[in-house]
Amino acid sequence: MLKNFLTLILKGIRYRPIRSWLTVLGIVIGIMLVVVILALGDGIQGSVERTLQMFGSNLIVVYPGKESNPLSGILGGERFRERDLLALEQIPGVAFIALEDIVSMNVEYAGEKKTTLIHAVNWRKTKILLEESQGFKLESGAWPSRDDTAEVVLGSRAATTLFKNRVQVGDDIIIKGKRMKVAGIMSPIGLQTSDNIILLSMNIFRDLTGIRGLAMSGNVKTLPDANIDLVAKQIRFELSKQDVVQDFSVLTPAKTERLAGNILTIIQLVLMVIALISLVVGSVGVMNTMYTSVLERTKQIGIMKAIGASSDDILSLFLLESGFIGLVGGLLGILFGIGLAYLIGIYATYEGISGLFSFSSLDYFGLFVILFLTFVIGVISGLMPARQAARMEPAEALRYE
Repeated sequence: MLKNFLTLILKGIRYRPIRSWLTVLGIVIGIMLVVVILALGDGIQGSVERTLQMFGSNLIVVYPGKESNPLSGILGGERFRERDLLALEQIPGVAFIALEDIVSMNVEYAGEKKTTLIHAVNWRKTKILLEESQGFKLESGAWPSRDDTAEVVLGSRAATTLFKNRVQVGDDIIIKGKRMKVAGIMSPIGLQTSDNIILLSMNIFRDLTGIRGLAMSGNVKTLPDANIDLVAKQIRFELSKQDVVQDFSVLTPAKTERLAGNILTIIQLVLMVIALISLVVGSVGVMNTMYTSVLERTKQIGIMKAIGASSDDILSLFLLESGFIGLVGGLLGILFGIGLAYLIGIYATYEGISGLFSFSSLDYFGLFVILFLTFVIGVISGLMPARQAARMEPAEALRYE
């Protein structure tokens, strides 16, 4: 009996292929989004954790803009007075503060010009921060020892992919018309923002830009035994006295982790809602297809009943057909979802974010559950049309044109 049902189902789908595949597509899209979320969830979480580990356990970052919109102040070009940030070194528990500024500049190497972000720093303090608190190491070369020399340090991707020709230690690059020697190249970190970095001294930066007495942000290194939350409160209190930057953020590692977790949860929730909406639309499509199928096959239903098929047989036939549509949609959605997650992982690796996707991290039991649920969704969506078909009287069905 089951074999006969499957034969009839396949014949029915072949009879109306376009409508059937469009119905399947509605299920595919929803399941594909769910699978992508599941496949990339651990990788994204791991990437966030690696980023937070690089943040450092004894590092507080101060920058303009609200915590809910951390890029607003930076992109808006807001800057603190240098003296207001340096005054934070007087707070008990603060070892030092390393000022930083960021601006987009023209960079030229071997006749090729690019526009990229340049980070202005103090070499001595930044070397301590990067190596001790954030795990940065130089792959080649050495850190500049003086802030008045025209030298730069490049991230690994800035050295290898920013220009067509790979930049080597000792090469010259031109930043805003000034020739700078590459003193060092950092080891790959695995994060695009870190690996694309170009560092130069704050003194040279001021000569190039004319920006003096100001800084966009400060990295506060606390003493090992300091209460980092208490230090952060004191920093906020001291900065509230200045009147240059109205909205500013003081981020501790714990607060950064919470913010990152909240953002990740919101993104996953939005994608899941979109996926559920797509599944609802897909289930409505299955129901519509099955109602249409019942109308088109009314005479066939009458013939089947006339030769002995029961109402339960008709009900089972249409429920299996709708469940089969859901099952095919779920299977294709899983395959496409894994494929899309794989491509996203490859692109993320190319952009400097490693470990986003791995076949070994897939929850295969979860994928089986998803496949089963798509079959159930199909069956539920086809329940009302199937009951309508099962209740048909043979004589009326045979007379239907």
